[in-house]
Parts: sequence; structure tokens; C-alpha cells
Amino acid sequence: MLAGCSAGAQPTPAVVSGVVISAQGPDAGSVETFTLRTADGQQLDFTVGKLDLSDGGLPAPHLREHMVSGEPVTVTYEFDNGQNVALRYVDASD
Repeated sequence: MLAGCSAGAQPTPAVVSGVVISAQGPDAGSVETFTLRTADGQQLDFTVGKLDLSDGGLPAPHLREHMVSGEPVTVTYEFDNGQNVALRYVDASD
């Protein structure tokens, strides 16, 4: 799914959609990590990076609302240092 990176190369962003099945953070107003289940049943764990909030991008705490509602999100992320790092997410219907 993702190509390997050569030394010094920037990670290539990827996009996936699914339902948030867990969201963790130090309090209700913060999310540091979350898990997404795709339509084919794959579960992906993410660390929240510096989110792009422009043009409909949503803040991390909004992930908890999606977890409760079951409404899917579309996440743009990169694989960096062994982790999926979320860079942006939007409502999947957008």
C-alpha cells in the first residue's frame, strides 16, 4: 500500500476512510491516538500529528463525536517512524 522511503525522502501521504472505534487522550477535549475500522474490516491505529484544519479539516476532539455517532471519516496520513500519523481528517461524506 505504501512505498518504502529512501533516506532523506519525505513520507508520501495516504488516504483512508472508516469508522472511529476508539479515541484516546488525556481528557475529553484531547485526542492523541485513535483506531479506525475500514469498510473491509481492517483496523488502523493512528497518532494525531499537526492537523491541517483548512478547507473543512476538523480538530482532533471531533473524533470522539464520530466514535459515538458511527459516522465515517476520511483520514490523510503518513507512515513515519513506524506509525500512521494523521495529518488531516474530514467527514467522509464531504
